Amino acid sequence: MKKSKTGFFCQHCGYMSPKWLGKCPSCNGWNCFAEELIVESGSDSRADMSFGGKPLPIEDIPLEDGKRTVTGIAEVDRVLGGGIVGGSAILIGGEPGIGKSTLMLQVMHNLAHKGLKVLYVSGEESPSQIKLRSDRIGAAAKNLFVLVEVSLEKILEQIKVINPAQVGAAMS
Repeated sequence: MKKSKTGFFCQHCGYMSPKWLGKCPSCNGWNCFAEELIVESGSDSRADMSFGGKPLPIEDIPLEDGKRTVTGIAEVDRVLGGGIVGGSAILIGGEPGIGKSTLMLQVMHNLAHKGLKVLYVSGEESPSQIKLRSDRIGAAAKNLFVLVEVSLEKILEQIKVINPAQVGAAMS
């Protein structure tokens, strides 16, 4: 049985508080908390379904095929060991303005150009800013969808609707 309650999340860093705070204790941002619904899962979590929720010796964990999707950017593929592994989460970090969002848009464009349906999620730029960058770097593609959203629940909802092969996100 799933229970639901609300919590307050910092829109800058994701810090969660049970009550509204004026200043985030994690990132020191002011007036950045928004109330969001929290859905607590019972014993039907993915870990429980996969392995019964018990620790396993590493030798007993079944090996899954590590099929990789090549991004078409040689250095990205090299760093990722040959491409993106399905079901993986990759964090690209760095200082503001060094091109993380541009790189992600280029990767999404390359995947869309191969015929894959992809979703680029941004939590920091407007759709028109993303379109301007896309035009500047030549990253427009029919199968590249753009979503501007910071709520994980709403992002997951749109992933279910669009059903993309890959999702790339740029969040502050």
